[in-house]
Amino acid sequence: MNDIANTDVFECRRCGNCCLHFQPHLEMDEAQSIAKHLSLSLEDFKEIYADKRWPGHRTMLIRHNENGCIFLGRGVDNLSLCTIHDFKPQACRDYQPSFKHRECREGLMF
Repeated sequence: MNDIANTDVFECRRCGNCCLHFQPHLEMDEAQSIAKHLSLSLEDFKEIYADKRWPGHRTMLIRHNENGCIFLGRGVDNLSLCTIHDFKPQACRDYQPSFKHRECREGLMF
């Protein structure tokens, strides 16, 4: 294994690959908090942003569209931009870019 593969985390390069491949899992209290930031009721938030294929009643997955996470946007620099960055899900905040992640390695090739 080379030295690059052994390197730990690095600063996010905003490639958006994690937002393309993963769906954040939310507990309902976290969904309620995000809904509040978006000035939505929890029911409206679930109707608009929840993946309807997920059968959970106490949890939900944020849905994807053809571009990945429904909250994934592009900045003026054409790099990925989380449209709810200031209050994004804990799962997203916990994600650490790393050479260990295939999606991060692929994102660095752009």
